[in-house]
Amino acid sequence: MSSRTVTIAVEGCAHGELDGIYASLAETEKRTGKKVDLLICCGDFQAVRNLVDLHSMACPIKFLSMNSFYKYYSGEKKAPVLTLFVGGNHEASNHLQEIYHGGWVAPNIYYLGGSGVVNFGGIRIAGISGIYKSGDYRKGIYERIPYDRGSIRSVFHTREVDTFKLAQVSGPIDVFISHDWPRGVTRFGDERSLLRRKPFFREEVHFRACRQPSPARVMICTSLCA
Repeated sequence: MSSRTVTIAVEGCAHGELDGIYASLAETEKRTGKKVDLLICCGDFQAVRNLVDLHSMACPIKFLSMNSFYKYYSGEKKAPVLTLFVGGNHEASNHLQEIYHGGWVAPNIYYLGGSGVVNFGGIRIAGISGIYKSGDYRKGIYERIPYDRGSIRSVFHTREVDTFKLAQVSGPIDVFISHDWPRGVTRFGDERSLLRRKPFFREEVHFRACRQPSPARVMICTSLCA
């Protein structure tokens, strides 16, 4: 069986800045000579279509901005590379609730849903959306629009049903995507510098319960697939 190289770019928090992200990818492709086949975004994607969506986000008013996703939703622009993402804690939650089981939010841009698995060129990619909060984890998905002060935040809390669905998957997973950091991840970086800049992480790091949103960065990697 023949194999080929697949080049995947990984972005942390997108925050709706698709124009900038795709421009950065184009520059990286030019510099490295590698064509990116897939872009993975690890949450805070902000698929904001309009002002109604904008006000379904749980963040300070000064951070509310349309940014550039709406251009791809309207058809004004098209994503130059297949884009796959999970939800974080800064999302147009009303939009993502419409496609809880996953689906296309714009041409060439796919949402994995509350949790989901896809196959890309022989690479099996799974993901789970939201952030972990113990008080909501075992609750059902009860939030409905218009959200109140509580549900606008609880709506993006990961639920046990989403991890249960992934637990039913048989066979190996090649790539897993989440918005929360994996437990113990700080041991693989400059933990001392992190805690100096963000001392409120100290207790979570000490008890190996660090599940904070992923940092914004773009990483290019390659993989062989059948």
